[in-house]
Formats: sequence, C-alpha cells, structure tokens
Amino acid sequence: MRLENRVDEVSGQHVILSCRNLTFRYEENAPPVFENVSCAVKYGEAVVLAGPSGCGKSTLAYCLAGLYPEYAGTLTGELYIRNTAVSFLSPSQRARRISIMFQNPDNQFCMGRVDHEILFALENISYAGDMLARTRELLRLVGLEDAETAPIHSLSGGTKQKIALATAMATGAEALILDEPFANVDPKSCAELAKKLEIFNKNGLTLFIVDHKLDYWRPFLSRVMIMDRDGHITETDIYPSELERRKNAFTDRGLFFADEWLDGRTPLPSPKPEESAVVIKDLAVSYGGKQVFSSLSLEVMKGTITALIGGNGSGKSTLLLAIAGLIRFRGNLGVSSKVGLVFQNPRYQFLSQNVRDEILITLKNAHRSKPSKDDTAEAEALLVEFGLLRYADASPYILSQGQQRRLALLSMLAGSRPILLLDEPTYAQDEQATSFIMDLLQKRVSRGLTAIIATHDHALARAFANRILSLDDGTLSELK
Repeated sequence: MRLENRVDEVSGQHVILSCRNLTFRYEENAPPVFENVSCAVKYGEAVVLAGPSGCGKSTLAYCLAGLYPEYAGTLTGELYIRNTAVSFLSPSQRARRISIMFQNPDNQFCMGRVDHEILFALENISYAGDMLARTRELLRLVGLEDAETAPIHSLSGGTKQKIALATAMATGAEALILDEPFANVDPKSCAELAKKLEIFNKNGLTLFIVDHKLDYWRPFLSRVMIMDRDGHITETDIYPSELERRKNAFTDRGLFFADEWLDGRTPLPSPKPEESAVVIKDLAVSYGGKQVFSSLSLEVMKGTITALIGGNGSGKSTLLLAIAGLIRFRGNLGVSSKVGLVFQNPRYQFLSQNVRDEILITLKNAHRSKPSKDDTAEAEALLVEFGLLRYADASPYILSQGQQRRLALLSMLAGSRPILLLDEPTYAQDEQATSFIMDLLQKRVSRGLTAIIATHDHALARAFANRILSLDDGTLSELK
C-alpha cells in the first residue's frame, strides 16, 4: 500500500501526517539525530510526543513541518502531509496545511511589532478576509488584546510564546505542531490556552505536541508516543485510559509523570546566623517605555534559594536583570559578591562556537589565567557530569533547548559566582534532568551559594525554595 493513500483500517480516519524510515543529520557525516523513525498522526488527533531532553523530538517536529531539510541538515526517508510528499509543497502550500509553533519564539519572529508579526503570516498565505480584524481576533484568542502594537523585544518570554501561538494559528492550517508550547507561560495562561486548543481540536484541528509534561493535555489527549534517548520511537499508542497502568513507561525513562518525583523533597534549612546577599530598597525600573515597578524592596539571605513566581509580564526577568546590573534602575540595590545569571533564553549568553570552549572561557575568567591542561580536564569532567560530553566539539547553537539550558547553568557554576540568578532553569528539561539540576543547586547552596529562581513551576518552588515571593502589579508578597 502506498503511504500517501494510507487509511487507518480500524477507525477509517485518514492519516494527515506520516513518515517512514526518517533519518536526519545536521551535517552530512555527523551521527544521526534520529534514525529510521516511522510514525503517523490521524486527522483530528491530539498526540503528545514525550522523550528525554535532547533526544530529537523538536528536530522531528521541524521535519514533519517541512522546515528540515529545506533550512538545515540532510534527511532521508518518506514524509507526507495528507497525500502529498512534503518535498513537493512550496512554503506557502505547506503553511496552509500545517503550521508550527517553535519552542523558542524568538527564533520564529520576523517582524518587530506584535500586530505586524501576525499580519506578515496572513500576507504570506494571501489571506482573503479583513487582515486587521483577523489579527485582533487571534490576539483575543491568546489574551493579548492590549499588546497589539507593542514591540516584541520588550515583552516577556511567556508573552512571546502567546504571540507565537497566535501567529501559528494565523494560517488556518488543518494541523498544528506545538513544540513545548507552555514553556515560560504562567499556569493560569497555560490552562486558558489548553482549553482553547481543546475546543479547536474538537472542531477538527489536528495537534502534534512535543512536551515533557502531560498535565494540560490529559482532558483531550488522543495518545502518547515516546522517543528514547537514541532517537527511536519506542511507544506509539499509550492511550489516556492506560496512563496510570503504563506509568513505568515514563518513569523508567526519566520522564515526568505528574509531580510524584517531588515527594519527600524539602527546602534546605536556612543557615545561621543570617547574612544578606542581596538588599533592594525602593527599586524602580522602566522597560520598553513601561513602568515595571516603582518602589520594590527585597532582602535575600546568603545560602538560601528564593523562588520568584508571577504571571507573564509581571517583571520577574526584569528584576533578575536589575540584580545582575544589566539594566538601568533607580533606588538602592546592593549585592554582597559577584553575580551570575542564567538567561531565560540561554542562546543570548553563549560566547563561543564550541561547547568545550564555552566552559573553558568561564574557567579562564574564574582562575584569571590562560587555559591549562587542568582547565581542560575540569571542563571535560563538568561536561560528563551534565551529560554533554558527546557535544564537546559541537556548537552550542545546535543543542536542544534543554541542553542549552544545562550548558548555560554549567557555565555559570564553573565561574563559581556566589550569587546565581536563574530564569526558568528547568523548562524544556525531562524529570531526570530537572531532578539533577535542582539536586546540584541544593548541593551548591549547602556550600554557601545563594540562588534566586524565576519559575512558573509552583510545585518545584514549594519543594526547593526557602522563600516563595509572588510578583504582581509591581509588588512582592511572600507566600507561606
């Protein structure tokens, strides 16, 4: 039977996305990201692809959307959208059939303003209706009516994620690929967006979702596929009714299954006597022409973990940038020692084109000397510890989002900064990597590190933070 004419014999549903024996490499002679992958998604399904960080989930999503190998890498195998080989479709034709929302929205934007981004997508498909009305409809869909003319660069990571979703929906495609769509999005917005996607799905929109967590998808999930660390799809049909019974399929692979991994986790006791690491009084910051906060005060004690929570755009990232001394502010802000920052988008902080060199640069600065054999040995040992040694000679920019985040964290830890600021340090990580990061952080805190974490993961904050501070309308309040 020819793949393009394939119909599911049990349900009679036509396959809308399908691939057979796909093998993808970023470079012709490089090891494959995945090899001989075959899968199919039927019309109207909502399918989640889960798997360890860096196994190739996002790369497969880009292949299914037709972006690879047109824009990167080499691909062999068969790939179809409905009954047409993807290679036969122009970008405009593809966009009308399948759309994609990137894990990192900054990689997706072409324009500088919110409405211009959506209008650009509509223009590319020659949208026949009222483009401005359709743009405003899409912004209402994601709750961004008030951001219509805002500069995209001035918005929070979570808000950018919503813009990316609105843009992906603009083409009216019958299938939507979502790559970690809730990364950096606050819990309330996640629930609202998931509910809207559920409605679209029930009205016929096919969803192929790459995600580490199933929480928001469970109410309308069709099935789960699992990719292993070597890029093989080992499970294709875990149905919602089987999830509890098949829990080991997730936990044995180091994947999230609810929040059970947090059972028994508690914050470290605060050291005595207490000493201040960060002291802020009457802090005022304006960003992108908007007053973020006008009179914010905060004291953070040495040797503790402080979690910052709050909605998208509340100012969490801005506060971390101010503490790191990277943006202008008014008021009093004092730190007891050097500060390291792991950005929400780690790509912004890489300094080299080589993973090993990224660590060596940090070690060199920390030791105030030329790179030595000891530095090289230390760098390799750190890369082993963080599961990144196989990428030592690769560019940081070809790593997955989860791997880039681990590299950025590793780089900051190698620099031995006594105060570490982390902006969403665990998004795009599987359970095993998240557990590793938080255990390592607690270990460093027990030796004197002070950590401030901006996160949307409230369960993680309760399990690890000595204090949880909620930022809302420019005001900090402590959660007990």
